[in-house]
Amino acid sequence: MRLSPVFVLLATLFSAARSQSLMSPASTSGALTGLKYTSVGATGTYNQVTNIIPGTFPTCDVNPFCITQPKQISGNLAPFNEEMTFNFRGPLNLYNIAVFQPDSTGATWTQASSWAAGQTPNNLVFMNNFGGDKSGEFSICGGNSQSFANGAWTDATTAANAEIANGFLDENHEINIMTAQTCADSPCDGFARGTANHGWADSKMLVVTFDMPPSQDPSKVPAIWALNAQVVRSAEYGCNCRGVGSPGGCGELDILETLVGADPTHGISEVYSVKGATGSGSTNFFARPTAGKVTYAVVFDVQTDSIAIQQLAGWDYSQTSVARSVIDGFLNAPALEVSFATGARRRSEVQKLRGVIGGRRRRHAL
Repeated sequence: MRLSPVFVLLATLFSAARSQSLMSPASTSGALTGLKYTSVGATGTYNQVTNIIPGTFPTCDVNPFCITQPKQISGNLAPFNEEMTFNFRGPLNLYNIAVFQPDSTGATWTQASSWAAGQTPNNLVFMNNFGGDKSGEFSICGGNSQSFANGAWTDATTAANAEIANGFLDENHEINIMTAQTCADSPCDGFARGTANHGWADSKMLVVTFDMPPSQDPSKVPAIWALNAQVVRSAEYGCNCRGVGSPGGCGELDILETLVGADPTHGISEVYSVKGATGSGSTNFFARPTAGKVTYAVVFDVQTDSIAIQQLAGWDYSQTSVARSVIDGFLNAPALEVSFATGARRRSEVQKLRGVIGGRRRRHAL
């Protein structure tokens, strides 16, 4: 039997819709399936790093060593419209990653970067903070820059994606992803040293499939978060622009972070910028996926000045583009809605209300 072209088209569209469908039933409180930050864009300044002067060992006593100048920002999504990097802390299994960005018309979002476990990435580089002999740079006073991550994500290697990654990140390590374009190819905003790459600017969507197995050490817990790419290009845990409030606060989104001392089966979300901080609150959370893999879409949208985090029933990673209507579907799906317009709390106040301090370890710091 020969199928009509119309039938084939409808079947294809139905299959695509199923592959990128939202969770059902949706939950907008307690254990969440969706979270949306509105009125994200800020007007203000943050301290952009322009140089690091580490000094000379053994004193390392240059003051100031972290040279900054105010950078003015304004408009929809600011500062999250700047280049961002996506970060991961174990224990965590990564299976697929894709990043989409709108084309010149905005009608279609095209796959800009992708990776599948055991495969060579496309316009995506795994990095970490082990700069030194193999890639990047290190000094006793200056600490480690970024480096190209090895295939086990436990050390540096000599070139971008020189070793194929199988997707397991142990609980003692962190990685982040950048595009394949280096700051030597074209200048990066702000200070960059050692091994430094560009992130994803303007509107973007991260789609990631992962699980977070139980930790052997309860003080080592998993997280997925996004940072202004300038943070890692200077020093992720040292001289950078990630402070909260003005001046400071170049942008961080905790997508799903398990906190030390909190319920290990829960993951919270928070957003930080020059406005201060706000988040999912003390009673709302994303379930930590310890028993099976899950897929999340994280949309940073300049047009609507919003950020949406949605758990998906599935995703077809072979698709190289999606219509704007798919993005709108994620942005308008049932979700806990959190306004970032006014009255946002400072980061320290959010932590005090939670009763814990975030679990990221300040390793390889300046």
